[in-house]
Amino acid sequence: MTYFSKNLFFFIAGFAFPVLALADHITVQGEVSGVWNADTVLVTGDLTVPDGENLLIQPGTVVEFQGSYTFYIEGSIHASGDLNDSIFFQVADTTGFYTDTIPDGGWRGIRFDHNRFSNDQSVFYRCRFSFGKNVNNDTLIGNGGAISIKAYYKVSIDECRFTNNFATYNGGAVSLDSADISIHNCVFTANRCGLSVAPWGYGGAISSDHSNPDIRWNVFTGNSSTGIGGALSVRYEDCNIYNNIFSGNLSALGGALGVLYVTEANHRINTNFFTENTALYFGGGVANIVASPIYINNTIANNSATYGGGFYCRDSVSPDFYNTIIWGNTAAVGPQGYLFEVFSQADFFYCDVEGGPSLFGGSGGGVAFSGAYEMCLDEYPDFLGFGNLPFSIYVHSPCFNAGSPDTTGFMLPSTDLEYNPRVDETIDIGADEVYPYSLEETPGLNVNVKAWPNPTEGKFIVQSSKFKEEIHKVELVDIFGKCVFELDTKGVPGPVEIDISHLPPGIYFAIISVGDISITNKLVKVSR
Repeated sequence: MTYFSKNLFFFIAGFAFPVLALADHITVQGEVSGVWNADTVLVTGDLTVPDGENLLIQPGTVVEFQGSYTFYIEGSIHASGDLNDSIFFQVADTTGFYTDTIPDGGWRGIRFDHNRFSNDQSVFYRCRFSFGKNVNNDTLIGNGGAISIKAYYKVSIDECRFTNNFATYNGGAVSLDSADISIHNCVFTANRCGLSVAPWGYGGAISSDHSNPDIRWNVFTGNSSTGIGGALSVRYEDCNIYNNIFSGNLSALGGALGVLYVTEANHRINTNFFTENTALYFGGGVANIVASPIYINNTIANNSATYGGGFYCRDSVSPDFYNTIIWGNTAAVGPQGYLFEVFSQADFFYCDVEGGPSLFGGSGGGVAFSGAYEMCLDEYPDFLGFGNLPFSIYVHSPCFNAGSPDTTGFMLPSTDLEYNPRVDETIDIGADEVYPYSLEETPGLNVNVKAWPNPTEGKFIVQSSKFKEEIHKVELVDIFGKCVFELDTKGVPGPVEIDISHLPPGIYFAIISVGDISITNKLVKVSR
């Protein structure tokens, strides 16, 4: 099913635990290189891949640290799992992991530090990182619970999962410092950084300092920091943040995202869901401090904070919001937004903002608001309310086809999070692009294929004028890429009725194979 082969949601359900043959193991410490071809690698001391050397780890390998040891990469590492066999980096004994001032219960992460660029690219693909723990008091070392990269860019992290990692300072899972790398299609869950007293943490999952990474198609859930950015902290240089889901993260400021000290915005925060995140103080969804990022086609909904449930601006900043939904956020002061001082403003174009700027909190909100506010709505977005993306919108939403008619300079991604093309006629407001049809005639095919009704309560029909000859198979895939229904229709006369009443309500993708071409679009199942 090649449609999802390079996208986030195909791999999430595909992680599989390898069956360990305990007799097939090796024990390592010190300098390592070559190939690890064993079910289990027992690490009994610090490791180093020397400069100019390479280490290849085979799919299905479990790298188990027997204590608080560090894995230094001076050369390169290639750790690529496959669909059935991930590569695991973990610790033998997690006792003491949740005591944040001691190293017990974790391993000390993988470290790249000023590597020579003549080394090969390092690759982490379909790896699982858990219980990385860095509590070193040295701020140069106490960053990145699982991976730390400093002054190096030849690293890619793709389709990996980071769970229960911790760092004292920055990046509970991944810390970047002058590291322009790519992090794509990953899941970050329950990673943490910072202490309950100083030092405060930046970026519960990822911290990006002086870096220009490409962060796309990731899911951030349940991460936390004691300082800024429950999921992601971006400081001193901005980056592309595209097609991510931020949900249920927690921080003191910026429940999901904190952007700080970025004097010039060169990139975009585009097509992301920021939902149900929490800040103890400012900015339940996002916080902007001495930074004016550009937000395009995001959904910032149902976040909470004491000040500014949706967003927060401080220190004479002026972020731009285009085609963005800001709705349903809650706070003691300024439910949707908080402008700390009169010179901290924000500009809004073609947005849907609950209550509008008159309800913004802070010295720059209410009657003191002086930012641009053009072609904006104050209407309930009509969220879907169920399924894997409950903050998607219906076709009859006021946000449908209500975005900016001119998207020049927006640097839009090619698709939204449901893999629909990002623009259909006029772009929608929010992170989701609604397509107001079921499955209909596809350009280039001399066949009319339809599925109806859509939405459906349990049954739908697929039919074509050339059904018997043209349609070979019907598949239904959920938003996580898992195939939940498959029917071989070759030679079956149409129309064909398909019953999905056993499936939960939500968004699915119906993939209809017509010869060598697959026609794909979303199908919505609603409750009876």
